[in-house]
Amino acid sequence: MVERTLPPAPASYDQMFSPGRAVVQDLALPFEDKQGIITLAMLNRMGVADSRFQTDRIAPPWQHLNSMPFVEMNFIVEGDLYQTIEGFPGKRLCARGANNIMFNPGSLEKNELIGYGKFRTFGVHVNPDRMAELLTAYVPELEKYAEKIYAGKPFILESPAPVITAGMKYIFDTIWQCPNPEGLKKLYIESKILDLLSLQCEGLLQPVVKKTTSIPRPDIDKLYAARTLLEQQLDQPPALAELSKLCQLNEFKLKKGFRELFNTTVYGFVHEMRLTRAQQMIREGQYNISEIAYKLGYSHPQHFQRAFKKQFGVTPGTMLR
Repeated sequence: MVERTLPPAPASYDQMFSPGRAVVQDLALPFEDKQGIITLAMLNRMGVADSRFQTDRIAPPWQHLNSMPFVEMNFIVEGDLYQTIEGFPGKRLCARGANNIMFNPGSLEKNELIGYGKFRTFGVHVNPDRMAELLTAYVPELEKYAEKIYAGKPFILESPAPVITAGMKYIFDTIWQCPNPEGLKKLYIESKILDLLSLQCEGLLQPVVKKTTSIPRPDIDKLYAARTLLEQQLDQPPALAELSKLCQLNEFKLKKGFRELFNTTVYGFVHEMRLTRAQQMIREGQYNISEIAYKLGYSHPQHFQRAFKKQFGVTPGTMLR
């Protein structure tokens, strides 16, 4: 995944965000079983850590100490994982789209990937006083969390729904397309982070819809593994019977659990992911429409074009122009 040789990333956040680092720096992740890079940004009373990596097997858990008193904005952009955070009960499922604002300095954090494939986590580490000032000035609905920051009281403020909005995705896709002068680079990235905070707070203010599930935790792990397998084989997804064997879950539990956990059918998920991947490939501009259709498993480009227009309201050819 990493085509150029990069220096390894430090093992702790206090080393990552130590004085003297460049405004933006790409580093190799310090894990033998996870190939990828972490992009760090040093800004005005905040830092950014954007990790993109992949695994081809189930990776063992890893942990780190939140040694510096940051307020964190955390986003699971790609992949799914479990987190265990000292001071908070239980193992927390962080599915793709999950995001939170967390303040828990001095705590030990353990991360455990679900399945394998591609993962991306995006974290913003903000000076406590600055985050408290921002919340007090612009989000009075969350002012009680500013008071907790000033008082040094830990909290995790979870998004009601695990969703990366289109606005958030645009920020993740463009944040590193910054100007070269150091000052403008800082200004550009900081403006993106403030936009991201605004979008995240908008989601945090949505009403909480409590959704209970009767799915046992071992079956949840198998369902996420099934979703990962489908994402990796969009051109030739396994049939339901084969997928059932691969994730060690009978077909009834697979179909019922998939709909309950992901709010879609197995077929519906493959259909949506194919079109989302197609949209991305069109923007990248490396393939023509027919090549994209065949690479994603469509038997004929016309079938792909009809499905694409039904999903997005425009033909794929329109996006190429």
